[in-house]
Amino acid sequence: MQWIVVCDLDGSLMPPSSGLRVSQEVEKRLIRLQEKGHVVILNSARIFQGVYPLARQIQMDRFGGYVISANGCHVYDMAKEEVVLTKRIKKEEAFYLWEVANQMGLGLGFSQPDYFVCNRMSEGFSLDQKNCEVDYIITENPEKYCQNEIVKCAVSQTEEKLVELSDRFCREVNEHTHMEVIKSTPLLYDMIQKGVSKHKTLEELMKRHGWTWNQVTAIGDGISDLETLRMAGYSASLESAKKECQTVADIVVPSCFEDGCVVWLDRLLEETHVFD
Repeated sequence: MQWIVVCDLDGSLMPPSSGLRVSQEVEKRLIRLQEKGHVVILNSARIFQGVYPLARQIQMDRFGGYVISANGCHVYDMAKEEVVLTKRIKKEEAFYLWEVANQMGLGLGFSQPDYFVCNRMSEGFSLDQKNCEVDYIITENPEKYCQNEIVKCAVSQTEEKLVELSDRFCREVNEHTHMEVIKSTPLLYDMIQKGVSKHKTLEELMKRHGWTWNQVTAIGDGISDLETLRMAGYSASLESAKKECQTVADIVVPSCFEDGCVVWLDRLLEETHVFD
């Protein structure tokens, strides 16, 4: 059976905010799965620049597969070396939130293919930059550096400040844009096109290929992974994951800080696993 191997990154294949590459043990197993004819899909909240180096590390440029990034807003075909799907944010809405964030004392930024544009740096943006091979441009003139489509915006401040201003900022997003807020970390919230998700984009990609959920095996740790774990033919979560994910998964492996995903990958490689 050919598996469609769907992998969340932060908290699943690696500890959160731990850089651009997985451990050698995880790398070795993901390459072996592809050598056996299985298809890997990396499905992450990170922007594309934060996922692509990992895709190359596990040789997806050789085997093919897909990178789904920005919470489902961007899909890249590793075999064809091209973007095959985007869910865009209206530029005028991003610029509106830029002004709102300035008035509220929040950091706000948006993605571009080769860089990230923001009004100020913050701890959340610094951690995000660590996870992405991308330059940050700090400016008071966002229009000048918005040369291409926007697939994701992000707002960042201290945890206390975000909690304090969350309701007010979310109200501005809901009332004046076609975006929704995803609280990615305590220091950084993402904004993407309303109605888009990692799961829905995966479903769209599956329909294009005629893949069924029985062919899908997935690992995830957060609420954005929950529906995929529930639908997959064989799913794994981790001891460090949200309880909701552990409840719906077929197996719960050790935490992401112990490379727990290796247990799941080994069971796929052994091919004795799934329906035991």
